[in-house]
Amino acid sequence: MNQIVIPILAVGATRERKRQAPKGRRVDPQALSEVQALLGDMPRRRDLLIECLHLIQDRYRCLSTQHLAALAQELRMAQTEVYEVASFYHHFDIVREGEDSPAALTVRVCDGIACELAGAGELIERLPAILGADVRVLAAPCVGRCEQAPVAVVGQKPIPQARCETVQAAVQAGEVADTPAPGYLDHAGYLQQGGYQLLRQCLSGERDLDSVLAAMESSGLRGLGGAGFPAGRKWRIVRAEAGPRLMAVNIDEGEPGTFKDRVYLETDPHRFLEGMLI
Repeated sequence: MNQIVIPILAVGATRERKRQAPKGRRVDPQALSEVQALLGDMPRRRDLLIECLHLIQDRYRCLSTQHLAALAQELRMAQTEVYEVASFYHHFDIVREGEDSPAALTVRVCDGIACELAGAGELIERLPAILGADVRVLAAPCVGRCEQAPVAVVGQKPIPQARCETVQAAVQAGEVADTPAPGYLDHAGYLQQGGYQLLRQCLSGERDLDSVLAAMESSGLRGLGGAGFPAGRKWRIVRAEAGPRLMAVNIDEGEPGTFKDRVYLETDPHRFLEGMLI
C-alpha cells in the first residue's frame, strides 16, 4: 500500500543545535546566582539535596521552579530527580510560574491517627478563621509526636496537646523556631560520658571487626519493623557482600503510636551518629 510522506522542515533548526539544547527547563541566571549564594562553599553532592532544599525553603519560604532548575544544574542532577524529592516531603512548598508564594507563616496540624482521635480535625476546621488570612493552615502527615496528640507545628515549632488558644498564642508571640528538648545531650556532654571512645577503638584497631559483630549478635538486638531479624546477623551478612556497601538509617515515625526514634534523636543524637559510624 502506497503511503504519502509529507516532509516537515524545521526552519532555522539543525540536528546539531537540537543536540546542544538543554533538556528540561532552562536555568534562569538570577535564580542560579541566588542558589549559588545560598549554597556558598557547600559541596555540590547529590546526597546533600535535602539540605539544599531546606536552605532555599527557609530563605524564600517556598521552592520556585526556577530555583529547582538552578539547583539541579548545581548538583548535576536531572530536574525530575530534584522535583520528585521536593514534592515528596510536606516540609517543602513548590510554587510554579503564575502562582502566588505561600503565606509568611504556615501552621501544620498533624492528621495522623493519634492526632485525629485527639481532635486534630477541629483544629484544622477552626484555626483558619482564628489566625486570619496571613497564616496558612495545612493538614500534615504524622510528625512523630503521637504521645503529644494533637500536635500543631507553627513554622518549625511543635505545639504539644495543641488547642486553638495555644496555637494562636504561639503565632502572636512569633514562636516559630524549635529549641532542643529538655535533657538534650550535646557533643561536649556526650564526650564527657565516654562518647566516641568505642569508635576510636574501632578505628585504631584496638577493637577488631569480629568483636563488634559478636557483641551485636550476643546482645539479642532485633529489628522491630515486623520481621524481628537479628541485627548482628544482618551486619555480618552485609559485611560479607562486596563493596561499596551503603547503609540507610530509617528514623521515620510513620507507624501509628510510634515516637521512640524522635525522642532519642532529640535528646541523645550523638549515640545514633557513633553507631552509624561504627
